[in-house]
Amino acid sequence: MPHGDGRGVLSEALVSWSALYGVFLALRVHRKQATRSRLERCAVFLLYCLGALLLVRGFYWVSDSRVLGSATYVLAALVPVAVTLYIEALLRRHLALGIKLLALSGTLAFTVAAFAGRLPADPMWMRAFIGYVVLLGLAVLGALLFRDRADLTRVEARSVDAISMAVILLVPFVMTDLAADLAIPMVRVGSVGVLAFVYNMVLASEPRGSLRAVLVANLGVLAIAVLLGGLEAYVIGDLRAPTVARGAAFFAAILLLAMVYARVHSHGQVARGPGLVRSISAADTRTTEGFLQVLDMLPIVAGYRLLREPALAGYDSASFPQLFETSGGFVITRHRLLGPLRSASAAAGAEDPEGTSDRTRYSADQLSDLLGREGMTHAVLIRTNPIALLLVHIPSAGLEQSAIAQLGLIRTVAEAIERSRHDA
Repeated sequence: MPHGDGRGVLSEALVSWSALYGVFLALRVHRKQATRSRLERCAVFLLYCLGALLLVRGFYWVSDSRVLGSATYVLAALVPVAVTLYIEALLRRHLALGIKLLALSGTLAFTVAAFAGRLPADPMWMRAFIGYVVLLGLAVLGALLFRDRADLTRVEARSVDAISMAVILLVPFVMTDLAADLAIPMVRVGSVGVLAFVYNMVLASEPRGSLRAVLVANLGVLAIAVLLGGLEAYVIGDLRAPTVARGAAFFAAILLLAMVYARVHSHGQVARGPGLVRSISAADTRTTEGFLQVLDMLPIVAGYRLLREPALAGYDSASFPQLFETSGGFVITRHRLLGPLRSASAAAGAEDPEGTSDRTRYSADQLSDLLGREGMTHAVLIRTNPIALLLVHIPSAGLEQSAIAQLGLIRTVAEAIERSRHDA
């Protein structure tokens, strides 16, 4: 349902298409990875859904095509499920069954309605969809705010708080798009909300992302955009609220695109590990503890701890080397311990008369508990006898492959230092 003058609708469509570039930039962080964690896979799926929606709906607004309108709402119906999956992966816990059923049933119902031409043509179905989006948004926000904070590390909790603020900021912007499609006089600024959400996803995945950083960045963008939008409206002599709102949306999109680009560029610099070899060459190699200070220079590392046999009392540390050998490397993530590695040992249990798979599961549980207790995400086996285990916290999504490669390089040098010290 077109509203307002044609130039205003075209302006809204251009903002939607420009936001698509921001989604593409964010996807670059994840698409370069040969392997992805569950969080990264869910983030990619959500970004693809948002990108397709931003592309199609711009053409729908300009053309008022019934086919494009139905396609727009088919894609819009997928976004709630994509958000739910992303939040689940972020929390590393299943959401309440009621929330999952609400997301799935709503997606199915409104997808069928869109294919049948009821969305966005039928006002009753539009009101139902608006109610569904608001209800699911409140449910997901409640799950984020009232989560068990003991389940996550301090850095992960900051990332979840940042995404909670992103959800709070997203819903009001999206409501303007739905209200306009319901023939209510409203300037569509949902594209700004989507772009802000994408920026917050990138920011929250960084070790130092926080609720305060998200709030300051978004409120700063909105304040500057409104100021520039008002100034533009004054210059052209049209101080009507819709003119100011469209100008503000345009400037907000430009600012957010620049911010997303800067964050993605910094992710690329981190992934390449600039200066890592130079830092290693200049590091103190007299002791392992002194050498591991190079981890302080890596932006992807939020914390680390080197544990030796006395600090591992209470754990079956003698079984850890076999666990690393089973995994096929010297670096294991907690995600792998809780998922693929444990599942593989369980599947092999029926054909394992010697009980090796049971010991592997037990060792995986032990190491997973140790990582959880220390608030770390990666375990690196530096030496087997006597055991030296490095625990590292790397919360950044989209950097898994790079993190393992850099930790592998650091582990090689640390092992050489350990061997020379014990052989001396």
